Amino acid sequence: MGDGRAAFAVSIDKPGVATPLAAAPASQAESFDQHPCNLPISTSMYDEFAGESWHGFRFLERSAYDQAKDARGYFVGDLLRTLVFGPNYGHYVLHPASGAIMALKSGSMQLLERTAEGFKVLDDTKTRGRAALAFAAHPTEPLIVYGDNYGTFHAHRFKPNEFGKAGKFAAKERKASRLEFIRGGQMLAIGGMGYLATYSYANGKLALLRETSMSVRDFKWLGAEDVVLVNQGLHGVTAYRYDSNGFTKLGGFNPGGAVQQMAVSKCERYLAITDQQSSNLSVYSVTRE
Repeated sequence: MGDGRAAFAVSIDKPGVATPLAAAPASQAESFDQHPCNLPISTSMYDEFAGESWHGFRFLERSAYDQAKDARGYFVGDLLRTLVFGPNYGHYVLHPASGAIMALKSGSMQLLERTAEGFKVLDDTKTRGRAALAFAAHPTEPLIVYGDNYGTFHAHRFKPNEFGKAGKFAAKERKASRLEFIRGGQMLAIGGMGYLATYSYANGKLALLRETSMSVRDFKWLGAEDVVLVNQGLHGVTAYRYDSNGFTKLGGFNPGGAVQQMAVSKCERYLAITDQQSSNLSVYSVTRE
């Protein structure tokens, strides 16, 4: 856990005790805040973090961002704000299956190529809809999907050197919060302010499977069991099982205030949440019955 200035390790056994973590210096920035990789953690911890998938994308190695600069020589990207607020900062990300490097913003996207001098822009395009808020990448195909501030969702294909066509596949009329390809890319889950839905994906087409009405600020799909944990903001966190009948509520909790952020451990046994109105962190165990 942490913010833009400091990070702390929190033991699951003692969640009330926070141990400060040492931060690696930003090697070529005048100050830490100016560097794209502005998480105040060590290089080894960043390497572990960057090795994990983020909505189907991955982040580049830390040193690569020393060369992430625009035509004026200013650094491009903001990792911390991208993680917290969404894709409106142009932070460079990698699509592992295709090897494509992209810069994502709410209104535009870029395809980039690494060169000896840094990065070269190969193509750019506007995002469809209005103000994209959430992105996800397909795990095996050159395809990204995104939802906007008005609940419109698009699937956008790309080639190594250029963006292809985009097609609308959903219009929910309320803003998007989260998208994620699951089941190896054969299914897409989307969530927003008033809906949680699944779509099948095959032969380049998305088709609605199941949908339920609820407020979704964020969700985490526990793939091994098809259980989804939903951050519902003021309504706390709720667990649902997903099967051929749709979503069945299993349980949940309301901490007494709006849930800001939610994180699940890699073993899927622990859940951490932050409070919207304070700096409190709470850790819960995820039990199976």
